[in-house]
Amino acid sequence: MSKKQETKEAVKTTAQAPAVPVMYLGPNVLSKGLKTNTVYKQKPAELISTLQGEFSTIGRLFVPVTEVTRAMADLQKKGTPINLAYTEMKR
Repeated sequence: MSKKQETKEAVKTTAQAPAVPVMYLGPNVLSKGLKTNTVYKQKPAELISTLQGEFSTIGRLFVPVTEVTRAMADLQKKGTPINLAYTEMKR
């Protein structure tokens, strides 16, 4: 495959999966690089996979910016997935 074709393939792949900005709604854990209400250009998969051993539900705390209002309301409701994830992070 030529370099031109490789570049076109890379552009196609990027175009198919646009980055969705997400906000971290969990508690501050500054020693792990997490600060409440931080917005990321896309879900930080590497950070999440690094911390999943310690916090298994951390992925639930990264919410698309378009859904933040609903997620913040769910955060206040006991027993919702995001509330349980937040509670796990606080321990």
